[in-house]
Amino acid sequence: MESERSGVEETSPAKGRVRVVVSKGDPEMPGTDPEERPKTPEERAAKRTQTIIIAVAVGFLVFLVAAIVLMASFPDATVVIRDIAIVFVAVATFLIGLAIILLIFQIQVLIQVLRDEIQPLLRSMNVTASTVRGTTEFVSHNMVSPIIKASGFMAGMRRVVADVVAVTRAASHRGVTQVSTRATQGGNEHVESRE
Repeated sequence: MESERSGVEETSPAKGRVRVVVSKGDPEMPGTDPEERPKTPEERAAKRTQTIIIAVAVGFLVFLVAAIVLMASFPDATVVIRDIAIVFVAVATFLIGLAIILLIFQIQVLIQVLRDEIQPLLRSMNVTASTVRGTTEFVSHNMVSPIIKASGFMAGMRRVVADVVAVTRAASHRGVTQVSTRATQGGNEHVESRE
């Protein structure tokens, strides 16, 4: 019996052999083959880019081989093509030099913008941060610290008052009578005394 799943081993009890059947996927279950499953847009774009790069490389190689064969076949045309290529390289070099000059100019303008507009903005932010720092110190020193001190003093006073009230209550409950035990010869005697 053959299995259509990838990497399944079957053992035949009569022959004692193991047969490994490897296939791409289950034909009854669509989408189990990795090549048939739906591709994400990123995978499709990567595949398209890869195909384009390969096609351009192959086209360039075909063009290069054709150019070499034609140059070898027509030496007079080769001289003309060489002259055209030299002019093309000279124009390309001129355009690249011009682009570099424009790039240097743009970098100079960017540096000037940074110096003239960003530095004053950074200075202004630094002044604002210093003002906020000074305001915070002022409020902390003149408002928060006295409130904390007053709150601490009030908490201490509440604790003192609570302790005094607790001592007064404890003394008033013991209050008027005090029981003391004295041992005498004939037994225990309870004496009440007033204070």
